[in-house]
Order: sequence, then C-alpha cells, then structure tokens
Amino acid sequence: MIIWVIAGLLGLATGLRIGWALVNKQSLVSTAMILALGSLGLVAALNWQPLTLLLDTLLRWPNISMGLSQVALVACAAGSCVMITTVSSPRKPATLRRIAMLQYAVAAVIAIATLVAFFAAGQQPEMSPQEYLRRNLGSDNTSLPWLLPLLYVLLALTLVSWAGMRHSNRTRRGRALFVFTIGIVLIVLASAFFLLRAVGTTELVGVGAAATLLGCAMLVVAAGSLLPSVEDWFGARRELRIIAPLLDELSRRHPDVGIGVRPRGPLVFRVAERMSLISDALFLEATAADSALRHRVDAAGASADHDLEQEISDMSDIETPDVEPEEQARAIAEWIYAGRDATDEQTKRALFPGLGWLRQPTTYSDREWILAIANQYRQLDRAGAAATS
Repeated sequence: MIIWVIAGLLGLATGLRIGWALVNKQSLVSTAMILALGSLGLVAALNWQPLTLLLDTLLRWPNISMGLSQVALVACAAGSCVMITTVSSPRKPATLRRIAMLQYAVAAVIAIATLVAFFAAGQQPEMSPQEYLRRNLGSDNTSLPWLLPLLYVLLALTLVSWAGMRHSNRTRRGRALFVFTIGIVLIVLASAFFLLRAVGTTELVGVGAAATLLGCAMLVVAAGSLLPSVEDWFGARRELRIIAPLLDELSRRHPDVGIGVRPRGPLVFRVAERMSLISDALFLEATAADSALRHRVDAAGASADHDLEQEISDMSDIETPDVEPEEQARAIAEWIYAGRDATDEQTKRALFPGLGWLRQPTTYSDREWILAIANQYRQLDRAGAAATS
C-alpha cells in the first residue's frame, strides 16, 4: 500500500509536468523533470511484489524488475542532473541542449552496461526485492553489477544536491526546489548505504533500513515536485476571491469586454485571464472619464473655468502620482466604488482621479497592481456591506 502511495504521488507529479509541457512550450527542464519523476515512480512500482512477479513471468527472467530498477535509478539521476544544470547555467540554449544530450548519452551507456552486467550475472531463484538486495549486496560474485549504477547515481545526485541547495530561496519555486533537494539528499544517502554494502565495507545499515530511507526520499521528492502546483492552486483561489467584487462591477459596466467563449484551463490561467479583463475595463472606464471631462471644457468654450482646466491637466499627467502605492490603489478603488450604484455615466466618472493614477508603481508588476486595486475595492465592498447590515 505504501509503495503504491509513493508511486501514485510520483505519477501525479509526472502527469502535472506532462500537462504543463503540453500547455506551454516544451523545454529541457520540463523533459528532464518528467524523466526524473517518472523514473523514480517506476522504481517504486517495480518494488511492488505482484508487479515484480508479473514482469518476471512475462519476460521469463527471475528478478528482472531489479535490473529495470537499476536502469530507472540511472534515468532518474540523469534527468535530475540535466534539470539542475540547465536551470543554474547562464549558457545559451543551444549550448545547454548539447550538454544535456551529452549527459543523456553517458547515462544511456551506463544503463546499457548495467543491464549487460545484470544478465551476465545469470539467473537466480525468484525472491522478493528486499530479499534479493540482502543476498546480492555484499557478495563478491553478485554485487559487481550494482557498482557502476550506484556510483553514477551517487555522483550525479550529489551534484544535484549541491546545486539545489545553492539555488534554493524563499520564493514559491525556491521553496519547492529546497524540498525536492532534501529528497535528493536522502536518495544520495540511501545510494551510499547500498554502495557501501555492495563493496562489503559495512554492516551498520541493513538493507531494510536503506530501503525505508529510499522510500522516504521518494515521498519528499514527490512533495517537492507537487508543492508549486498546490501553492499555485491555493494562491489562485485566494486571488479569485480578491478580484471577484471588482470584476463583477466592471463586467456590469462593460459587458462586451469579456465577450466570446474561452476554454477552461488551469486555475492560474483563468486568474490571469480575469485580471486582463479587469485591466481592459479599467482602461475603458478611465478613457471615457477623461473624454467626458474634455467634453465639458469644449462645451464651456473660451469661458471655461480655470479650475476645471487645471483639473484636466492634472488628470492627464502620465506620470505615477507621488503617493504610496496603497494610497494610489485605494484612490482607484474609491473611484470605481463611488459609481457602482449610479445610473448616470457622468456621475459614475465624477471622482475619476486621473489617467496617471492608473499606471502601476515601478515596484509593482501588472498582476500585482491589479491585485492591489482589487484588494482595496474588496475592503470597501465588505465595509459597505457591513454598514448596511
């Protein structure tokens, strides 16, 4: 049961990476992550005894799943190594692609040599994976096929661990990389125990303890791989709640902005789409308000009030106002909120603060700026609802 939980989590992480690669442009990192997670999930599945017996029967070679597990571990190490070297390297994409192909070629040679050594060792009686490890690791005649793959896995994943710790940070992706790297470190430790057992230099750690450590490592790797998707989902749900009141109001004022049928995609994509609708509606509302003020001046003619002309001049300023971003966002939110129940267009736009106020501060991205405005509007909406209840 535990093995299938591990394999299921790794399979889920692999499926999410495949889905992301299908939605976005395929990249070296995506391919490497799919290979690493899928191979590690295969290692877990191959250690499920019913599947082990099925493969042994179909392929007519006892314990063949153990040889395939060695190959899967090599593939996992290769994918992880390509992933981390691609992410951390400043080289050009063409150079990174050649480096990745070289790494895959080395891993393929090691995998083929591992299978050749496995079959050359001859057939053994059918046994469980744990019993197979206990009998073969530490025996002079049967442990040699394990030396080459274990050395490669140990060296490659040590590099991954070093680079992963170096590039971990407090960002969403940085936290996921840290958890993923912790899992890789545990795999390195388990591989080191197996390697020491293979060369017959230690009896301090049994095969069962090392296998348990490897299982824990798989769980941590799966958690690190799934962490960004989990955080993205919860973050997207929170952002949908924040932008919902502002989006509803602006959609009511500008129903044509969101016209058309849009396919349902990942939650984070839907959030980005709705933010773009808010941005378009705010632009239309601000343009209409600015045009309305200019029309008032044109209608007044030469006798236009000087204060009105100065107001238009201030509102047409393209520079960001010299105020705190929170105050700037609140001014935009108050302008929209003040006109939410008005039926007259001039009344809706009477409190327009100016085109310059819509431009996000230099420290904000477009997404962060829309969220800031929406959050201020949501606070006003909740305060208004509380006052009327």
